[in-house]
Amino acid sequence: MTSTDFASGRLATGLLVFTALFVLTQLYLAIPLAGPVAADLGGAGADFALATVFSLFYAVGFLIWGPVSDHWGRKRVMAPGVIVLAVATVACAAAPNLGWLAVLRGAQGVVASSFAPIALAWLTEALPPQRRATAIGAMSTAFLVAGIFGQVLASAVALWLDWRWVFIITGVTLLGAGVLIWLIVDEPVNDRPPAHLGQRFAGLLKLAAQPRIMLLCCAHITLLLSFVAMYSALGPHLAGLGFDPSGIIALRMVGLPGMFAALSVGWLATQIGMAGVARAGFLMAAAGLATEAALANTLAGIAFGSLIFVTGVALAVPSMITLFGTAAAPNRAGGMSLNGFVLFIGASIGPLAASAASGFQILLILLAFALSMAALCVLAFARIQHRMSPPA
Repeated sequence: MTSTDFASGRLATGLLVFTALFVLTQLYLAIPLAGPVAADLGGAGADFALATVFSLFYAVGFLIWGPVSDHWGRKRVMAPGVIVLAVATVACAAAPNLGWLAVLRGAQGVVASSFAPIALAWLTEALPPQRRATAIGAMSTAFLVAGIFGQVLASAVALWLDWRWVFIITGVTLLGAGVLIWLIVDEPVNDRPPAHLGQRFAGLLKLAAQPRIMLLCCAHITLLLSFVAMYSALGPHLAGLGFDPSGIIALRMVGLPGMFAALSVGWLATQIGMAGVARAGFLMAAAGLATEAALANTLAGIAFGSLIFVTGVALAVPSMITLFGTAAAPNRAGGMSLNGFVLFIGASIGPLAASAASGFQILLILLAFALSMAALCVLAFARIQHRMSPPA
C-alpha cells in the first residue's frame, strides 16, 4: 500500500467512524426526547413513535441491506443510504403528530440500517489486515459512545432550542457526511462470486443456518440485551435507594471510559486471538454484573461494577463483529447484516427483560449467567472454525 493509499484509507475510515456516531445517535436520542415530544404533540405514544418503531425497522433493515450491498457494491448503497437518512431525519422535525412521526421514524430506521453492516464490510475489505481490527474497534467505539452522546446532544438541544432542532442539526450533519462518503470513499475490490439478488438473500439464510453462525448469534444477542436491560433497571433501582437525579445521570456516565477499550481489540487479538478477546469480553462483562449485584446497595460498588461491565461489552462487540465477518466471507455484508440484526433484537428485548425481572440484583445475576453461557458459545465456535481451517 502506497503512502497515498494509506492516507486515503485513514481519511475514509475517520469519515465512516464520524458518520457511525451520528447514525447511531438517531437510535438513542429517543430517550430524552420522549417527554418534550409528548408535551408538544400530545398522546401517550411518544415512546412507541420515537423508540420502538425506529428500533424494529432498524433491526429488520439489517437483513435487507447486506445482501443488496453484496450485489450492488458498498459505496453504491452506503452513500445514498446516508443521504436518504439525512432527508428522513430533517423531515421528522416537521411531523405534525405522533402518527406521522412514527412513519418517519420507521423510514429512518430502515435507511439507517444500510450504514453499519456495509461500513463494517468496507473496513474488512478495503483495509489491510494489520489495520482492520483497530478500525473496526474505532467504529465499534463510535457505536457505543453514541449511546451517551446521543442522549446528551438531544437533551442539550431540546433544552436550549426545541426538540425539532435535534433532527434538523443531526440531519444536516448526516447530509454532509453522505456527500463526503460519495466523494472520498472508494469501492473495495469485489471478491464475491457472481449471483443475482435472490441468491444473495438465499445465501443469508444458508449462512444463518450454519451451526457455527448460530453459536455466534446465541452469544451476540446477549450483549446489547444485557447493556440495555442493566441501564433500564439502574435508574429505578438508584431512585429507590434515595439517590437524586443528578447522581443517577453521573453514574450512567461512569462506564464511558470503558467504551474505549474497543480500541485495544486489535492488539489483544495478536496475543490471544479474536475469539479469545470475545470470550474475555463476555466473561469480564459477566464479572462486572456480578460485582454490581453483590454491591447493589452502594454507589461505589455499582460504579465499579458498571465500569467493568461496559469494558467487557466494549471488548466483545468489535471482536464479535470481526468473527462474523470472517465466518461469512466472502459475503461479508450479509454476515454484518446478521450480526446487526441479532445485536439489535437483543437491544429490543433488553427493556422487557428489565421490567420482567423481580428485582435489580436478580436481573443482574441472570444477565451475568447469560453472558457466561455466551462465552461458552464463542469457545464452541472457535473449535468448529479451527476444524474447518485448512492445514498450514
